[in-house]
Amino acid sequence: MSYKTILVYLNDKSAAEHVLVSAIALARKHDAHLIGLHVDSLFQVHSVVGADASPGIALTQNKMQKFEAAEIEEIFEKNTKKEGISAEWRLVQAHSSLIAGVITNHARCVDLIVAGQANPQHDDKYVSDILEGFLIDSGRPVLVIPYVGKYETIGDNITFAWNASRESARAASSALPFFKMAEKVTVLWVNANEEGDDLPGAEIATSLARQGVIVETKHSVSVLPEVGDEILTRVSDLKSSCHKAAITPPWMCCRPIAAPLWFPMCVKASPSRRNAQHCLKNAASQ
Repeated sequence: MSYKTILVYLNDKSAAEHVLVSAIALARKHDAHLIGLHVDSLFQVHSVVGADASPGIALTQNKMQKFEAAEIEEIFEKNTKKEGISAEWRLVQAHSSLIAGVITNHARCVDLIVAGQANPQHDDKYVSDILEGFLIDSGRPVLVIPYVGKYETIGDNITFAWNASRESARAASSALPFFKMAEKVTVLWVNANEEGDDLPGAEIATSLARQGVIVETKHSVSVLPEVGDEILTRVSDLKSSCHKAAITPPWMCCRPIAAPLWFPMCVKASPSRRNAQHCLKNAASQ
């Protein structure tokens, strides 16, 4: 089992090469086909702009989008051909300014999605909302690459946050290709005694070991307000190159820690959407 079709979402020229470094590395590692996706939104002039706003504003904006799309395509083609991987470019025109649904339609047919974290220096809330949209609605695992740092190696040392929930079970399944290629996987259970488990994480670790995963278990007790903060602390201690955590109420894992963020995609709709919003907001503020 491995990721054979990977989609990388590229809608920002300034971040395209940065995100591609990780996406190409993963495609090479898994011998996967890499799809580069860019979605042009339909820019419209709304009444808040002013009744006398010229229709030329929308025309100019749409032309600028097409120009940037061509530049991003050039970056994608140059880098994928240089690395000699199987790749294709998709340029899609949305029929409105709402593009998350368009991305989701493409994302549901792949094994893994790679996207860049919103940069608080120049991205607005709209960018985070797009990421949140396909993070929640695609039903596929999403790897979010922080806007700082360079990540050519991903997943050698993995910390997997586990709490025996439906969400973390789905996360374990979605992450299995990463687990099987990792040098070490640590199953971390925070506040396990609250769940009444005498051997925290032992059963899932045994199951992963049968798949050939090199795995160990650890548990800790959180004295912090959010369990997610405790997970981040333990991940930092373990020096993981990739961490995985199911977004489950009432906690979430949110801030970048000099490693890509992984948000497995089996979440309950309403509470988890609020968790994802908080998560993305916190990640962008660090």
